[in-house]
Amino acid sequence: MWRAISLVSGILIVGCSSQPTEQHSNSNNLIPSNTSLFLRGDMNNWTASSEYKVLQTSSQLFSVKAELPEAGKTYHFKFADAQWLPAMNYGAAIDDATLSLNTPLPVRAYSYLDELAFTPEQAGEYEFVLDLRGRRPVALVKQAQ
Repeated sequence: MWRAISLVSGILIVGCSSQPTEQHSNSNNLIPSNTSLFLRGDMNNWTASSEYKVLQTSSQLFSVKAELPEAGKTYHFKFADAQWLPAMNYGAAIDDATLSLNTPLPVRAYSYLDELAFTPEQAGEYEFVLDLRGRRPVALVKQAQ
């Protein structure tokens, strides 16, 4: 009897521990009101400085402008809070995470090492957008106005 109970217990433990856990999005992709996100990347040595603080432009739509001084240079970046908390760490959701100008690219929270990339054709100011409004969050880079 004990042998049967041990066997069943072992199967249940292994079965439960081998199930994948979904950690690719925070609950409904919501950013808490007391949390600040930053554009963190090559353009600012990956710091969470105030000039790269992402502003909420409408419900679950965020953007920040950044100067990219070198045309043809690939800038790697992410959207993340100051503490690099996993749920507030937005990066690439696909393998080739190179953004083209004005073309959205899927992103996800919990993206530990999954950076986004953008290579400007010309030096200048660009707007980096994080859009969490749909079922699948996206990032977008466009020429600043």
